[in-house]
Amino acid sequence: MNKFYIFFLIVLLASCAAKKKAAEFAMQPEWIKQKPIIPGYYVGVGSTKKVGTSAQYIASARKDALADLAAEVSVQVSSTSVLHTIETQYGHSETFSQRIETSTSDYLEGFEPVESYENEDSYWVYFRVSKETYQEMKAKKKMEALAAAMAKFESGLSAEQTNKPVEALTFYLQGLQAIKGYMQEETAMERNGKLLDIGNELFSSFNRILTGLAIVAATSQIEVKRGEKDTPELNFSLLFNDSPVQGVPVEFKYSGGFFRQGRQISDQEGLVHLQPGVIYSRNKKETIEAVIDLKDIAQKAVDDLFIRGLLAKRSIDPATVTVVIVQPALSVNILNDCGDFNCDQIRKDFSEISFREGYDIQPAEKADYIFSLNFSTKPGESAGGLTSVYLDADLIMKDAHNKNLWVKKINQIKGIGKNLQEAGSNAFDELVSSLDRIYFKQGMEQLK
Repeated sequence: MNKFYIFFLIVLLASCAAKKKAAEFAMQPEWIKQKPIIPGYYVGVGSTKKVGTSAQYIASARKDALADLAAEVSVQVSSTSVLHTIETQYGHSETFSQRIETSTSDYLEGFEPVESYENEDSYWVYFRVSKETYQEMKAKKKMEALAAAMAKFESGLSAEQTNKPVEALTFYLQGLQAIKGYMQEETAMERNGKLLDIGNELFSSFNRILTGLAIVAATSQIEVKRGEKDTPELNFSLLFNDSPVQGVPVEFKYSGGFFRQGRQISDQEGLVHLQPGVIYSRNKKETIEAVIDLKDIAQKAVDDLFIRGLLAKRSIDPATVTVVIVQPALSVNILNDCGDFNCDQIRKDFSEISFREGYDIQPAEKADYIFSLNFSTKPGESAGGLTSVYLDADLIMKDAHNKNLWVKKINQIKGIGKNLQEAGSNAFDELVSSLDRIYFKQGMEQLK
C-alpha cells in the first residue's frame, strides 16, 4: 500500500511539474520560441543562465545577442580580397585560414534593444539593427579605415624609397591592421587618378620588402682552437636591394649553444659584428647563423596577432658561417729520472684522459698545453719490520709560451713496505692513482 501511495505521489508531482513548464512556455514571448524575421532588419536573440550578479548575466545575454547579430551579417570572402590573397599564398593553416569576422563593436552604435524576458533560471534579450543603418555605419567606418590604410601605404612607400625597409614594413603592417575588419572584402581606393585595392597593395609591398632584404656573411668559414680566447670576429652585411641598410634586427644562432650577444641591430654601414667568444665544443664543426629577426619587427610594428603572423611566420635565408674546431694538443713531461718507477703508466693514463676530454696528444714542442710533473721521495719512520717513504710532487700546467696556468702541490703521499724500495714503489703507485682519478682532470678543467 505504501508503495502505491509513493508511486501516485511521484506521478502527481511529475504532472504538476509538466504543467508548470507548459504554463511557463505559454507565457514566453514569441521571439524566444522562434527567432523573428523582420524585413529591413538584422535580428539577434541571446540568453544565459542566471549565474552571478544581475549585471553579469545581463551582460552575458547581451554579448550572446550581439554574436547572433554578427552571424546574420557575416560576409563571404571575396576572391579579389587581400584575405583571399593571403590564404592563397600561405595555405589554410591554423593562423591564416581563420576568417576575419566583423566585430560586434560594429553594431554598438546602431542596434536597438527591443525586449527582454526572464524567469527564475534564465534571462533573454532581443536586439535588432536596421540593415540600412548598419550599412551606412559600416560604409563610414570602412572609408575611415581605408583612408588610414592609404596614409600608412604612402608612408611605407616613402620609407622604402629612402632605403628604410624596417620602417616600410612597419607602415605596411599598420596599414593592414587598419583594414583588418574589411580584409575579406574588396578595399578599393583612388590614388593619383587610378583605382587600386589598398589591401592587396599593402600586402604586395610587404612582400616586396621581404624579397629585397638579405643578410650576407663576410666569410663562410673560420677555424678556431677549442678553449682559446682569440676567436675571430664575424661580420655580416644587411642589404636592401643590394644597398647597405641600417636598423635591421639580427638574431644569432649557434649549433653548439648560446651567445651572450644574442641580438644586434645593423649600424650605419649596414653591419653587425659578432665576437663568438671561447668555443668549447668537442665537435669537429659547428655553425653560426645570422638571421634577420622578422618576429621582432612584427612585435614592434603592430599588436594584432593575425597581422603579426603575416611577418613573424616568414623567413629570409640566414647567413651561415661554418666553424672548424681544432682540438688543443696536450703533452705530459715527467722531469724525473724514473729509474725503477713505472712512469709509462702515467703517460698512458694521461693520454686516455686527454682523449676522453677531447684533446689531442703531441710532443711538448708541438703542444698547446704542457703538464710538467716533478716528484721526490724521502724516508719515513720504521717499525715492526716495516718502513715508510713519503712522496711530494708538483704538477704544473703551462701554455706554449711557457706561462704557468695552474700549479698543484701534492704532499706527503705515504708508502709502506718491507724496505725503502717497496715503500717508495707503493707511494709512487698512489701518486699514479691520484693523478689518474683527480689531478689530471683538475688541470684540464682549467682549460674550459
